[in-house]
Amino acid sequence: MKPNDVFRLVLLAAIWGGSYVFLRIVVPAFGAIGTMWLRIFIGGVALLAYALATRAELGYRQWWKQYLVVGALNSVVPFALIGYAMKTLPAGYGAILNALSPFFGAIFAALLLKEKLIGLRIVGMALGFAGVGMIMNLGPVEVTTQVLIAASMSILATVSYGFISVYAKKYLKGAPNMGVASGALLLPALLIAPLAVPLTHWVLPATPVLLSMLALGVFCSGVAYVLYYGLVADVGPTRAISVTFLIPLFGVLWGAMFLGEHFTLGAALGGVVVLLGMALVLGLIGPTAEK
Repeated sequence: MKPNDVFRLVLLAAIWGGSYVFLRIVVPAFGAIGTMWLRIFIGGVALLAYALATRAELGYRQWWKQYLVVGALNSVVPFALIGYAMKTLPAGYGAILNALSPFFGAIFAALLLKEKLIGLRIVGMALGFAGVGMIMNLGPVEVTTQVLIAASMSILATVSYGFISVYAKKYLKGAPNMGVASGALLLPALLIAPLAVPLTHWVLPATPVLLSMLALGVFCSGVAYVLYYGLVADVGPTRAISVTFLIPLFGVLWGAMFLGEHFTLGAALGGVVVLLGMALVLGLIGPTAEK
């Protein structure tokens, strides 16, 4: 990867890691559904305005169906699930669980793209789930039914992320980057507005909540989507999705800095096991790693 690609990857991880902190602030005010809808609507409007101002190619007429699928499974469903989960889970937990996305990406790639699941990838999958178990059992948060449900919602979101990474690889070849990024936010936001608007908690938020909501929409959705789909186009989906290995580092860091969260040694080791397992799944280490 070129230095510019590495920089974009680290920047994307920092932005998405920060989204878990913002969610902890915003969701209690607007609710999980409202936060999801406002996030994708604000991000979509911001990107569309930028695209129109710069006369960027969008390709809505040709690609709108694919944009809707990507938006539903890469924005609407996972954002709602993660929003619900972040009512309960610390920001660091959410970020680490997000690292399971490549696990499900590998499964869907094997099912839909006929990519082989070699032995090390299977080992990596087992390590990933073992690491999640360590985090939940050895972390600072008491394991209750509510915590387990929240963790399940967060993991289910990574199933959606894993599927859509394969879908994008198969069905979005040639689609303009700005079109994918803006369309995957704005089109589903408009489609679900009649359902989402009544379910949103319409309150006059405090300034930190309002700024966090704007940051979620403009940066953690709009800017992040441009960076992500640009990386998919430039370095491929496998390398692009490796951003999930860096997100936990920033999620835990931002959670500690801004929310006062802390991790036990056992939970930290569980995070390392998750990252090791997902590195094996992606083939970033071991005999199949690219030289």
